[in-house]
Amino acid sequence: MSTTSFGIATPPQQVQYTDLQRAWLEADELEALEHAWLFDHLMPIGGDPLGPALEGWTALTALAAQTRRLRLGLLVTSNRFRPPAHLAKIAATVDVVSGGRLELGLGAGSRPSLPTARREYDAHGLPYDDAATAVSRLAEACRVIRRLWTSTEPFDHHGPHLDLVGAWCSPKPVQPGGPPLVVGGRSRATLRVVAEHADT
Repeated sequence: MSTTSFGIATPPQQVQYTDLQRAWLEADELEALEHAWLFDHLMPIGGDPLGPALEGWTALTALAAQTRRLRLGLLVTSNRFRPPAHLAKIAATVDVVSGGRLELGLGAGSRPSLPTARREYDAHGLPYDDAATAVSRLAEACRVIRRLWTSTEPFDHHGPHLDLVGAWCSPKPVQPGGPPLVVGGRSRATLRVVAEHADT
């Protein structure tokens, strides 16, 4: 039986880091709040398009080091921004820094109908595959990330989108088996990824 929990979501856009820091430190003291989230965009998706947008994983690491209790993560990390093996390493590091409080939010990436999100891919030279390819990449990323967190020795992976030789992640996450995987998205195809790979 699931239970209801409450948290905060603080998009790291159009704000200064000190604003996020203040909100998260206050939330960390309120027992009624159990989790806190940033998002994963490289440019603002609301307000001034040239305004500030902090990089999500960098800001999350800083906030993880300063909080003591809140579960934390990004809702959700774009699988298009970082190679999955690199993301597994980043997430393992944040789990270590936080003492085992990370939840890995992961999605296929912004939908093509959202121009304000699409522009960040073009501006950073990032690939923007069609939806079917993006969801297929997401499923493979979930498998590879979990394997990197749990494998006791280096491994090779040759899949439809990824080729890894001697893949390895050390240190491992604090949480046994790795952080819970929170998959977010809007399509039926993504729901299949949720059913197969996600904890939430």
